Order: sequence, then C-alpha cells, then structure tokens
Amino acid sequence: MFRRVVASLFCLGLAASLLASPSAAQNQAGTKTVRVAIKGFENNITPFTVGFGALPATNDIQHMVYDSLFWSQVKANPEPWLARSADTSDGGRTWDVTLRDDVKWHDGVPFTADDVAFSFDYYKKQAGSSGRYSHHVFDTPSYDHAEIQDPHHLRMFFSQPAPQFKIMPGGDLPIVAKHIYENVADPAKMTTQLPVGTGPFKLTEIVPDQRYKLVANKDYFKGAPEIDELDLVVIKDPGSAFTGLRTGDVDMVERTVPPELVNQLDNTPGINVAKSSRFESTQLYFNARKPPLSDPKLRKAISMGMDLDALVKTVMLGHARVGRDSYLHPDSPWAIPGGGHEHDAAGAAKMLDDAGYTAKDPDGVRKAPDGKRLEFSVLVSSFEPTDIRSMQLVASQLQPLGVKLNVETLDPATLRQRRAAQTGGIPAYDMYVSSIESHAHVDPDALYYFFHSPGPKGFGGTITGYTNPEFDKLVEEATGKEAAQRKALLAQAQGILAKEVPLQVLYYPDGLYAYRTAAYSGWAADPGHGIFTKRSFLNGYADLKVANASSASSATSKAKENGAPVGAIVGIVLVCAVALLGVGLLMRRRQGPPEPEE
Repeated sequence: MFRRVVASLFCLGLAASLLASPSAAQNQAGTKTVRVAIKGFENNITPFTVGFGALPATNDIQHMVYDSLFWSQVKANPEPWLARSADTSDGGRTWDVTLRDDVKWHDGVPFTADDVAFSFDYYKKQAGSSGRYSHHVFDTPSYDHAEIQDPHHLRMFFSQPAPQFKIMPGGDLPIVAKHIYENVADPAKMTTQLPVGTGPFKLTEIVPDQRYKLVANKDYFKGAPEIDELDLVVIKDPGSAFTGLRTGDVDMVERTVPPELVNQLDNTPGINVAKSSRFESTQLYFNARKPPLSDPKLRKAISMGMDLDALVKTVMLGHARVGRDSYLHPDSPWAIPGGGHEHDAAGAAKMLDDAGYTAKDPDGVRKAPDGKRLEFSVLVSSFEPTDIRSMQLVASQLQPLGVKLNVETLDPATLRQRRAAQTGGIPAYDMYVSSIESHAHVDPDALYYFFHSPGPKGFGGTITGYTNPEFDKLVEEATGKEAAQRKALLAQAQGILAKEVPLQVLYYPDGLYAYRTAAYSGWAADPGHGIFTKRSFLNGYADLKVANASSASSATSKAKENGAPVGAIVGIVLVCAVALLGVGLLMRRRQGPPEPEE
C-alpha cells in the first residue's frame, strides 16, 4: 500500500510540475523574457552595419535599441518621440525642432541637440554605409546644416522644401550618439561592438548568426518596458521557426504565418494569431536593363499573363490582397484609388505578336526578333517556400503564352551574389523575387528612390534599372510638394508603372502573426509594423493591443499554454499507469490477495 501511495504521489507531482511549469517566458530567477524568432542576422544592428537579412523586421529590430525623432513613418502625423515638436517655415526649407529633456543614452550620457545635428551631418557623410537611412539626408530632401539653439532645441535647414520632414526622415532615421561616432571614420567596419542607443532595450549579447539578447532599459523616457529581456533567435527556415513556436522554444515568430499554417495555429490552445498589416509586399523584379526584358511591352505582356487572383487563392489561401500593377500598397497614403491588376491572357498574346515576338521553337517558347528564346531564370530564396510555390504557379500560367520561367532556388547569400553579378556593366540576372516592408510603400519618395533612372539620384539602378524620363520628371517634381500636389504627381507616375511594369507585385500579405499567450499577451497592432514593434512593450498603448483568443480550461490546453507538450503529459500518464500496475503486481506476489476494501 505504501509503495502505491509513493508511486501515485511521484506521478502526480511530475505531471503537476509540467502543468504548472513556468512558461517559455520565465526563467528560474523570475525574469520575464520573450523569445522571438527572426529570419536573419543583422551584425550588431547599427544603422551602418545591418545587412537586411531579417527583412521585413530589420527596421523594427533596430528601433528596439535606437529611437527616431517621431514614430512612425507610416502615419501622416507621427507621434512625437525624441522630439516634442517640429515647426516649419521658409516654405518647408527650415524646421525648428524641440527635443525632450529627459532622455539618456544607454551609457548614461545625456541626449542633446548636438546628437541630432551630428546624426544628420554624419549620415550625409556616410551615404555609402547607410543608404537605407541616409538617403533622406544626402539625396532628397537634401539636408544642408543645423544650428543649435540650446541643448534641446535646434534649427534644421534643407536646400529644397521638405514638407514631409516629420515622416521622412523624422519618423524613420535612427539618431546616433555623437560621443560614440564622432571619431569613427568608417562605421561600416564596426560590426561587433555593442551599440549604444536611447531605445527601450539595450543590446547586451550577440552570438553571430544565432541570437541577440536585449535587456530592458529601465530608465526609458516613455517608461520601463513591460518585459525584462528580449531574446531574438535567428531561424532562417520558416518551418523550423513555427515548429519552435508550437514546442515552446520561441514565444513569437516575427515573420507572417504561412497560409497553410494559419488555421492550425489559430486552433492550437495557448497560441494566438493576430492580424496587423505591415504594408508588406512580395514582387517579381525584372532586369529592365537586360534585353529583351528591357522592352516594356514584353514586361507588360508577362504581367498580363499572370492570374494573381488564382495566386492569392491557391498559394496564399486567401490570406493576402492581390498585387497591383501600380506597385504601392493599397493602404499607402500615396497609392492611387482603385487600381488593381490587368489579367488578359489573350491580350498578352496579341501584345507579343504585335511587338514582333511571333516565332516559336517546337516546345512553344517564343523568340525575340533577334532570335533569343523568351526563357528566363527567376531567382528565389530557398528559405521562402511560399515564394517558390508562387513562381511555380506563375511559370505554369505563362507557359501557354510562350514564355518559359525556370525557378532557381538559392540560399539568401548566393541570391545576393547572383543579383550583384554583372556582364558588360549590366546585372546578369533575369528576374528575382523578394519582399519589402512598409518603408517602400509609405515613404512619400518611395517611387523616386525605387524607379528613378540609374544615376546619381535614388537607387533604382540596384532594384530593376528601370528608365523613363517622363517618370523621372514627375517624381522629381513631387519631392518638394505638399501632400495634395504630391499625390497628383505620384498618381501619374503610378500610371506609367502600371503600363511599363518594371516589377510586378504578386500579393500583399494580410499580416498574420502567431505568439504564445502565456509568454506575453501585450502585443500591439501597430499599423505598418505588424505586432513586433517597440510599442508592443511599452505602457500607454492600450488602444493598439491585440485581442487574445480565450483559452480552453482543459489540462491539455493549460499544458500547451505553459509550454509543456501534450505528448509529455500523455506519456507521464502512461508511465504512471504502468508503474502503478507494476507496484500492484509486486504487492500481490509478496502479500497474497489484497485486503477487502471497506
């Protein structure tokens, strides 16, 4: 009898320990930690060293450590952050910026107007090291200089009107510390030093290609974060990332939930799936500098041959919006109203015939007038199965048109090398697939930067190499205009893009993000940022907090919430049953028949 009691107590205790075990967010010291799976490594995440391997999360990772003057780039009137206010004069060429007086750098040095003026001057000098951030300083609107009025007030001067200053660069540019960088000639080489920012978290540990450890900045000017630690785990393969979420190895996966896993995760006790648009898009880029893809009629015909509705239904299972030929996300304040995608297979065939692509090989593939087959290689990341499936479907759609696509899957590093390779000064690739985040859709000058003819302006040469003088004129004129005038000019520019298609947006993902509710349930739906955003960890944003699905009260659901796999609970029950049975048999052998129960 005693042995049965001991065995029972042992089994009950073991099961209870798993059921009541702390969630993945708790360690033995009681520190509240949230572990987030990110898709790539970003060196030491300074504005000058990131490689954008974690896109579309790169900017939000960086802004856990750094701050901008306003937050964020997505809003027409962004929230004051490091700045308390900014007022303009001289037709938008001058901005008077008043800063907070309660901000310190992570090393305790007070933050002042000197840091802001230095940051803008430094970004202007370091254009080659920080194109992503500094193009709103050295290119357009062109920053000239700043005058310090007092420690928390400066006047900033631009060589042309900068009516959108609070959005760009104010809502995006990470401000860096003067005392850290003033003697650094090449910040791109500082890839291992721990960064010093003003943000809600301090980066304290880096394990290259594996993880980052960030600890809460308890003295943060907007209040201490609601968690103690933030662990960012690099998991490049999406399947492994979501397996880690289900097993409790990570508490949230930053990337959008793959369509085939949405229902499964949404019905898993202890896991919630939240919707929050990141204004993300996935698109097919054409090499517009390489014949015959340099022909806008060919690109338009290929675009018209794509059934993007079928793509969203078949590959995305309805969890996306159909791509638009005018490029910009439909929720962008600069997008043309309406818009859409022109799918006309018969019209596409006629367009190719009229353009001289009439000859065909025996396998049905058309030829250009110079005899070259319309057979192209499409580079796709091997870590993006949804992109691979999408291009396989597109290839089947274009086959009847006489255009052959060969889907070539490569690891991200090799893909970047292939994109950079040139032949005769022209990129050697044909097409590639990639995803981008809100910055490329909500930036008032996004069309300027992405599609301006290759040259000293923008960085279109590294995107598609698209060239159109009429387009250039429109986007150049738009840069210095107020919102209403800018929208009118950008609408015309988008019409040109829809006609000539330097790239084709395939779809805009809905923005579905999964997390374990027991680990952390304070996630905020921050438009343009999904839920992985600094505001998710700060007080004062109750209106942004996502609704958490109610959890079932069963032991199985409770086990899942706390990170204990159900299989372990079931296994313990079976082990206990066998153990109790064995004890019972042993007692019978030693003591004879059991005593009658009372």
